Amino acid sequence: MTPIIMEADLGAVAAKMLALKEKQRDKVHIDISDGLFCDYLSIAPSDLQEIDTANMKIDFHLLVDDPTEWIEECIALNPRRIIGQVERMGSQAIFIKTIESYKGEAGLALEIGTPVDAIEKEALQKAKVILLLAVPSGTHGSDFDERVIEKIKELKKVYQGAILIDGGMNKTTQQKVMEAGATEIAANSAYWRGEWDTNI
Repeated sequence: MTPIIMEADLGAVAAKMLALKEKQRDKVHIDISDGLFCDYLSIAPSDLQEIDTANMKIDFHLLVDDPTEWIEECIALNPRRIIGQVERMGSQAIFIKTIESYKGEAGLALEIGTPVDAIEKEALQKAKVILLLAVPSGTHGSDFDERVIEKIKELKKVYQGAILIDGGMNKTTQQKVMEAGATEIAANSAYWRGEWDTNI
C-alpha cells in the first residue's frame, strides 16, 4: 500500500512527507491536479523542490489537461513513475515515449467511467503500470465504486504489468481488488485517518 498525498497547501504536503519519514515509509503517491481536469487544484510538482524528498520513491499521478506537458516538471524530482490520465492526453504513445527518453517509467490511468479499451494497444504494451480510479477523480473520502472490479478482471486479460487501484481503499476493498487481480493499491483518506496498519 502506498499513501497518497493530494493537497493544495505546500505546508500540508511538507507535514505529511515528514510523517511518512517518521513512520519509515519510503514510497508516496502524489496527485497533481490543475483544476481543469477536475475541480480540485493541488500543488504543482515544482513546488516540491522546496521540500526534502530525498530517498522517497515518488509516483506522480497527473490529473491534468495534456499530461505530456507536465513531464519535464515532474522529472526534476526524479520520480519512480509518472502516471497520466488518458482522457485528455493528446497521444498515449508520445506520453510514454517522452518519459522513457528521460529514463523514467510511465503509467496510464483511467477514470471509473473510462473503458479499458480506451488504452491504445501500443501504449498498453509499453506502460509499466495501469492505474484504475475507483472513485471520481479529484475527490477525497468518496465511496468505493464496485465497477472497478470488472475493469480489473478485463484489464488482466490483456495486460501483464502492474495494476494499481486508487480510491476508496480500506482493508475490505483492498481484499476485493487483490482477489480480482490488482497488484498494488494507494490509499488517501483511510491512511491519513490512521485506519491503516503502517506495516502493511
